[in-house]
Amino acid sequence: MKKKFPIILVIISCFVCIFCFTGCKKSDNLDELSANLTNYTLNIDYDDSNKSAQVKESVDYINNTDNILKTIKFHLYPQFFEEGYTDFVVSSTKMNEAYPNGMSYAKFEVLSVKVDNNDSAITYEGEADGILCVNLPASLLPEERITIEIEFYFTFPNCEHRFGYGENTINFGNFYPITCVYENGEFNTSGYNANGDPFYSDMANYSVTLNVDSAFKVAHTGYCTSSITTNNEKTMTISAKMVRDFAFVLSKNFEIKSTNVDDIKIDYYYFNDEQADAHLNAGVDAIRTFSDLFGDYPYATFTIVKTDFVYGGMEYPNLVMISADVENSDDYMNVIIHETAHQWWYNMVGNDEYKYPWLDEALTEYSTLLFYDNNSNYNLTHDQMVDACKANYTLFVSVYTDVLGNLDTSMRAVDEYNTEPEYTYCTYVKGVLMYDSLYNLIGKKTFISALKTYFNNNKYTNSIPEKLIEAFSNATGNDMHSFFDSWISGKVVIR
Repeated sequence: MKKKFPIILVIISCFVCIFCFTGCKKSDNLDELSANLTNYTLNIDYDDSNKSAQVKESVDYINNTDNILKTIKFHLYPQFFEEGYTDFVVSSTKMNEAYPNGMSYAKFEVLSVKVDNNDSAITYEGEADGILCVNLPASLLPEERITIEIEFYFTFPNCEHRFGYGENTINFGNFYPITCVYENGEFNTSGYNANGDPFYSDMANYSVTLNVDSAFKVAHTGYCTSSITTNNEKTMTISAKMVRDFAFVLSKNFEIKSTNVDDIKIDYYYFNDEQADAHLNAGVDAIRTFSDLFGDYPYATFTIVKTDFVYGGMEYPNLVMISADVENSDDYMNVIIHETAHQWWYNMVGNDEYKYPWLDEALTEYSTLLFYDNNSNYNLTHDQMVDACKANYTLFVSVYTDVLGNLDTSMRAVDEYNTEPEYTYCTYVKGVLMYDSLYNLIGKKTFISALKTYFNNNKYTNSIPEKLIEAFSNATGNDMHSFFDSWISGKVVIR
């Protein structure tokens, strides 16, 4: 997610300590597990002179629902970076940071759509025409496959965000049409929102060919299977199986440090970093710790990348973006640890981040606290972090109540928060306090056991709050619905 440490409350001049805390082995056979997933093939030609790309995308879509499909819908997230829609992706308080050289807009155009090699009728719907609807020539039955080819072109905005470029890097985040999740008899078509990470996707496989100037170094999801340089152009092929998304970052300024931990290659792509060794080690320690706490990290690679980014950090499968604006080394490691925890709570165990942002973010935030419990050399303690969260949360509630007269402290969908601070405090800070209350109530052993069960029972799927509550209910032998409902609904009073 984007609101990582440190977080500044805009309405009051108060620094907020949102604490993101930090032997693993690859145990799952991803080749077998990924056999019945949708396959994305992307051929990307990037033109740095125009900050543009032309992409041929082929989607081998499998109907993993119980319904007959006549249309398949795709998110077109880059549409929201076009003129007229940027308030969906950046709040008014972050505009100057996101656009340091003044407002800049993307251009995104779908050039053609084919279904099984035949031109297809398409329509658009939603804000910014952010949903592409592809009509199928015949009904797609459960477990049947169909091939959809989409050719598209875009120019980047000069924007330090998931999709955009800054002084040092070009961020390819959420840049391609991705299928909407189908659930409850329909496609989930939630749009973009400036609060949180408004994304929701299924596990899939990716095969990517990237053509770029040979001077670029590339930090990416998955692993590189080949790289060939001819006449100053580099062609890379990248594979990623059983992941929720695909992203990469380009830079001509990257330096790289690498290490191997239990057959996992961990890379750190960076520039201007005198503490690079320590920052790489934070990622190593995080992978080890979360593998021990929750379950093994099953992928062959994990990459940390320093990049031009308006918020503290952002998670993608096998890849975490860390903002170059986080200058303090302890804070920087804090972000690395938090974003690494998202490999468990977002990638391997997914959820609707638009409707239930707290489901992955609060758990990720508390997981980082557990990291520090298990890594005393980072000089942060459980009590220090919880006390800081409690102090900051009560101050936030007091000030907001004085200013507005009342405050909704429920944990809700990203589009239901009036401001970024509301989203931040109710999702992250209150989330830490909720889990710490539960931790103290049921004890460490039962708490960790419940999280391991939750992880193993929901790995590689999309979860819902009920499944989390069920894991804790089973671990404790008590119905935990009332506990969670009181926190989520905002009934709990924290003093």
